[in-house]
Formats: sequence, C-alpha cells, structure tokens
Amino acid sequence: MISYAGDKQIGQMNIDYFSAELTPISDNEIELLHEKVDIDSRYALPNKVNYCKECVISNQRPRILFSEDGTCNSCKYWHKKSNKINWKDREAELRELCDKYRRSDGHHDVLVTSSGGKDSVFVAHLLKYKYDMNPLTVTWAPLVYTDIGFRNLQASIHAGFDNILCTPNGLVQRRLVRHSSIAIGDPFQPFVFGQVNLPLRVACEKGIHLIMDGENGEAEYGGDPSVESNTSFSSDESSKFWLSDFPVENLYSHGFSHEELELYLPPDQTTLKNNHIERHFFSYYYNWRPQDNYYYCMENTNFACNPEGRSEGTFSKYASLDDHIDPFHYYFSLLKFGIARATSDAAHEIREGLLDRNEAIALVRRYDAEAPSERTKSIFLKYTGFNKEQYSLLLERWRNVRLWDGNGSDAQLKYQVE
Repeated sequence: MISYAGDKQIGQMNIDYFSAELTPISDNEIELLHEKVDIDSRYALPNKVNYCKECVISNQRPRILFSEDGTCNSCKYWHKKSNKINWKDREAELRELCDKYRRSDGHHDVLVTSSGGKDSVFVAHLLKYKYDMNPLTVTWAPLVYTDIGFRNLQASIHAGFDNILCTPNGLVQRRLVRHSSIAIGDPFQPFVFGQVNLPLRVACEKGIHLIMDGENGEAEYGGDPSVESNTSFSSDESSKFWLSDFPVENLYSHGFSHEELELYLPPDQTTLKNNHIERHFFSYYYNWRPQDNYYYCMENTNFACNPEGRSEGTFSKYASLDDHIDPFHYYFSLLKFGIARATSDAAHEIREGLLDRNEAIALVRRYDAEAPSERTKSIFLKYTGFNKEQYSLLLERWRNVRLWDGNGSDAQLKYQVE
C-alpha cells in the first residue's frame, strides 16, 4: 500500500504567489487524461521483474541492461571505474581540455550548468580552484523554489562564482508542467528543456566555447551502455536521453506559441556550428561519487542539507533539494516503473560502498513507495491547476497495471526488492 510522507518533510515557505489563473485545461488534454498509457510498450519494458543481485535497481528502469549473472550495467560500470579506468590519464585529458580553453583576459572560459546543488557546485569549484578556469555558472530556476534550494544557490555564488539565473514566465511554465505531466508523465520536462538548452544559448551569447555538465546519468545510474564512455552526448543522444524524445518543438501543436517557447529552445544549428561549442561530462574525467561531492561542498561552499531531515520518498537529505515539485518527478517513476527515489539513492550508495545490500533493501521497502505529502500535493495542484478528479485521472493514466494491484491510495505494488 502507498504510504504518505509527513508534511514536515517540506520546508515552511509560504507559497502564496500563484494568484493568476491558468488558462483552462484544453479539450485535447482532457481526452488524454481519460486514455490509459501502455507503459510497457512505450518504454519497451521486460515483462518479468528482476532485481540486480548487487544493488537494488530493477530491470524496469528504461534502457538498463542486466548481464547473465544478474548484475545491472551500472554496477558493471562502477566495477570498471574502480578497476579498469586510469583516472590519472583521464585527469590529464581534463587538463589538456582546460588548457585548450583557458583564458587570461578575465573572460569566462567555461560555462557550468549549475542548480546550486552539491554536484554542479563541486564541478564549478574544482574547475576554478584546482584547474585555474574562470567558470560562469548558469541556472535554470526550479519550478517552485524551496528555501534550502535558494539558500544553497546563494551560498555557491558567494563562494566565488558569477551566476546567471533564468526564471521563465511563470504562467507559461505552469501550463507546460501541466501539459508534460499529461503527455509524458513527468512534470519536470519543462525544467529539463531549460536546463539542457539555456547553457547553449548563454554560451553563444557570451562567446564561451566549453560547457561542463556533471555526470553521464546513463553510465552512473543505469541506462544505455553504448554511451558509457562518451565525453558528451551528440544532439540525437541529447534528445533521446535528456529530452525523452520529446523536443520543445512538439509543443507548437499543443497551443504554445513561439514567443512562449523561445527561452526553452536551443540556438539554431547554424549559430551552434559557428560558435564551435564543446559540451563535456565532468564524470568522464573524474571518479564521480555523489556523497563525496556533498562533503566537498559542505567544506568548501557552505552547502547545507535538508534542514527538515530526509527528503520525501527517500532516506537521504543532501540531493535534489531545490524544488517543491521534485517529489512528483519520482512519484511518476514509481507509478510507471515501480521504482522511485529511495531505489535510486540506495543503488548508488551501494556502489559507493556506503550501504550493504540488506541495509539498502530495508530503506527501499520503507521509503520508495511513499507518496508525496499532502502539502506537496496541494502545491502541485495549485501550480498546475488540476482539480482533484483530473489529478486522479492523471495518476491512473500513468499507473502501470502490470506492476500494481488496484488504484488510488489503496493500490499496492506487486513487486518489491528482496
């Protein structure tokens, strides 16, 4: 049965600024709400549920592969990181890359996509203070800032970084969040559009030719193994892995104008080509360990964890802290794939050697199926404009019937890690 997070898991910020009413939900969106999505076909999921013998991830995570011995490709990659990758050689490649783009005229020479969270701030800080670069950090604002998220962004800026914070038209973004929740079962898609495309636009405008992202999630957390050794994604790979094969341009046919979508769009291909921009994953060059990044930022940039304790849907308190809508990103994952935030956190902490599998199983079984708190739900409904009936239809549209018995608050997952 679904459990519910306590309201104390969300900060006490008074969110009273959603006064302007959204345009009504469209007839097409209403029709979609009444259509059940075939999750298995959409994501090419295997029918039989299996769990990695080393971590707690299941084969229901899209694109993940399991070897014959029952180990997921992400765990295999972490073994490779520990035993086969020469990190001194990779660092030499990073230094060569920095040497290629480093400037001495005071101009920014690398753009770092940064939320103010532990991972992006870790990347920016190392580039500046270890590799003598001059980063410009660029932030696409969360949908609904949390107190701790905004506080950590300010802490990162005051640790010595120039920052551009882009906050799009709130009414447009609320409509986009509502539509993406219906169309692809993820309220975060508009944020992803901005997070992926804004750095390209700013780099072109500022004459910066190197963009540094954090980790390659396909390799680190489980996904398509063919790109695990990539230093970056091609445009096709970006569309597939970052944009879920749902480009911004799709929205023109759903009532959004070019004026409304302009901030979300990438630069045109001619502009990109003329600016000769390289985009790289820092995790290719550096042995990526999320908890180490957290401790580094605590010590060097005054980063703070969740003051309310663990985050909703998990046991951790140091990741993805900046958005009140964040729990719904993971909740839709739970509905579609039977795995959510606690599974993700526990899996990488096993790989980092921070948890043994039995500890991780206990944490996943306790927290993974935790629904967003009533406070978070009320924020989501106010933000998107869904009424309670539409909200229920939305959840059932994306619930994978192969993985769940029943619906609504009485629904039960058929499978749990053991």
